[in-house]
Amino acid sequence: MLRVDEIVTVAVDKNGQPIGFSWRNESFLVSAPPIRWFARREWWNEAARVQRGIGAGVLEVEMWRLLASGVTKAKSQFELIHNTSDGIWRLVRVFE
Repeated sequence: MLRVDEIVTVAVDKNGQPIGFSWRNESFLVSAPPIRWFARREWWNEAARVQRGIGAGVLEVEMWRLLASGVTKAKSQFELIHNTSDGIWRLVRVFE
């Protein structure tokens, strides 16, 4: 497993599910239905403090596990975080 923390550009379908993404100058196509879940954000690494009463959106992140392949890269699993408040996608893990 390779730990990564890089912003990626993600293409989604009409339901908001990832269908492809770009990472390190390569395009990847999702080849199986992606898996979605929610996890706790590591807020203690991102901010000194979280205000009381501002809700689960600050503490939870949308996670996606994708099976995808690129032109030069064989099929691998990727984990992405989608920050729904600002629309930013981050690649966090690659399972080769």
